[in-house]
Amino acid sequence: MPGAVALSLSYALAEPHRPLSTNMIYFTEEQIAAKELRNAAYHEAGHKMLYERFGGAGDAVVWKNESGNPEESVWLGQFRPRTCPEVMRKTALNHGFPAPELPANWKVLVGMAGLLAEEILSGETDDTGAMADSLFLKISFGEASASDLAHMGVTDIESCGLSYELVDEAVRMLREGWPVVQQEAEYLIKSAAS
Repeated sequence: MPGAVALSLSYALAEPHRPLSTNMIYFTEEQIAAKELRNAAYHEAGHKMLYERFGGAGDAVVWKNESGNPEESVWLGQFRPRTCPEVMRKTALNHGFPAPELPANWKVLVGMAGLLAEEILSGETDDTGAMADSLFLKISFGEASASDLAHMGVTDIESCGLSYELVDEAVRMLREGWPVVQQEAEYLIKSAAS
């Protein structure tokens, strides 16, 4: 089937002398591209929502990858900060406005928000421990961007300081703001399609 990718879902039957059964599910290039666009949009929207929750401002963007390299994702994305939460807080305080203290780990939470938004979107689990395990695997397999790693403070996977509690906190915040994430991501998807 040209233009399709096959994924094998194999399983062995419980009876000892049955042959191995393999079912093939085919995804077209268009289906794969649509999933990649959706993941990229929700990833960047996750970063944006948490960044803005902490008082900053920025733009989430997605664009089609024109490299032609089949090993790369068809869709790319980026969160582009415009105003830093720390600067906004300092400005508010300097002008006599109350501003809540930023959590010490706000950058780490923003950094992991994209990958965790993808986990929530997948619907595979509601267990934040499983999401944390998936996050750690993605980091160790090189699936996290350099900017995500920098925000998370990860310079070496062996000494990664991320914890289950931190992931739990980020997932809780993402779930609380999920309507905002959805709205931004669907806007990005619609904009990319036009």
